Amino acid sequence: MYLGAALGMWLLPALVELRGPESVFLAETLAGVIWSLLWIRTRKFLNTVGFLVASAALMALPQFRTSNGVILCSSVALWFLALGRAGFAVNHMDIAPRYAGIVMGVSNTAGTLAGIISVDLTGKLLEASKLVYSDLSHQESWRAVFFIPGLLCIFSSVVFLLFSTGERIFD
Repeated sequence: MYLGAALGMWLLPALVELRGPESVFLAETLAGVIWSLLWIRTRKFLNTVGFLVASAALMALPQFRTSNGVILCSSVALWFLALGRAGFAVNHMDIAPRYAGIVMGVSNTAGTLAGIISVDLTGKLLEASKLVYSDLSHQESWRAVFFIPGLLCIFSSVVFLLFSTGERIFD
């Protein structure tokens, strides 16, 4: 708490010089929101940031024309999915300490089923795109393939943000 206050007092005069006095209120509000998220809602924050950035990276992936751009974009998606996992994976122990293994197994099964279904769905989407564009090298051919997982990341992030809890549910 002290470090944040001391750092803020050091940065605020420079902010006033650059942006004017009203910027102090905006900076303090932003700092307060970030501090609240980091301090009180760390898991929800990690999960939300991780999944939303990964979603943006997945949806942007078909826009890249070079292999370096695609590798960078997919790497960013995987990095931030790992960050989102930091918010999600530890929650099983909190909500069901005695049954954490079972709860983890159920959630992993749901994720595995989604992975199995998505392989078939990807094949069907690419076959349909091949009929329309006659070539899979067209940018639009891959848009839906990466757009759907991006939407699923957004959906799962919203569900976790709204309904997750760190409180014990099962004894």
